[in-house]
This record gives sequence, structure tokens and C-alpha cells, in this order.
Amino acid sequence: MKNSIFVNTLFWGLALTFSSVVLAGNAAVDIKLTPAGSFTGKTSDVKGFVKKNGTKIVGENIVVNLKNLKTGMGLRDKHTQDYLGTAQHPDAILVKAEGENGKGRGLIKIRGIEKQVEGTYKIEGNELQASFPIKLSDFKIEGIRYMGVGVKDQVTINVSVPIQ
Repeated sequence: MKNSIFVNTLFWGLALTFSSVVLAGNAAVDIKLTPAGSFTGKTSDVKGFVKKNGTKIVGENIVVNLKNLKTGMGLRDKHTQDYLGTAQHPDAILVKAEGENGKGRGLIKIRGIEKQVEGTYKIEGNELQASFPIKLSDFKIEGIRYMGVGVKDQVTINVSVPIQ
């Protein structure tokens, strides 16, 4: 199903190298279908971390390899790769993000297109768990339908990354 493509678009890239240390996280994208249904795309190919600076959380250049995004169906995974254009744009990148008091904003780059995003986060132990909606159409991902089922334009990205 071509609906998998949307999942890939939603994945933040999470990779940041700091003093030769690379930490890993994971990401999941919740996709709603129309007229009904849903699925989740997941990857653990997330490298990077965020830093805590007083009450603020800061992250830069966090990268996710979209080629390893899995939706639970091989054909849907292939279609997702095609729609995301991972041959030319294999990564989603959180270029820069800042948050405080459970709310944050940042700049994400998917398919070579940069857009501002806003969302929420919570800290669980030494891990930051963030959630934010994006519109697929902002990244020129539109009109995905298969056998009368389409993907809704807004998807929710859930990302977990270590705090350094």
C-alpha cells in the first residue's frame, strides 16, 4: 500500500554527534486513514541526543534514516520509500529544536524541505519523549490513495531520544 509513504515522511531525523559520542533513539509515526483505519511506522535507526541546559532542552542535527522505516507490511514499506524519495533523501533531520516546560518548537527537514514544527515533550528518566503533528502536504506528499483508502494529511510523530 502506498499509505506507508506517509509514515516515512513523518519521521524526525534524530542524530547528533557530540565529542565522538553517538546515542540512539527511536521514532514512530501514527497515520490515520480515510475513510477509516490507521497504522504506525517505526524505526530505531535514530542517532543523536538532546542536551538539557537549565530548564531548556536543545537538540541539533538529529538524524533518522528513513530507509529503515517499517510499517509491518513489506509492500507498504516499499511504497513508502518510493513516496519519500529515500534514494535522493534517505534521512529526515531535526535541524534545530528548543523546548521548555513541556512545549517545544523546531525546524525539521524531510525530502529536502524545511518546515517549522511545534509539539509537546516529557522527560522520563534520561530520555526525552516528544510528540508533534505535521502536514504531509507541507513536504509535497499528497494524493496517496490505494483501493479507495487514503492517508489523512496530518500525521503525528512520536520521537524518543536520550538526554546527554
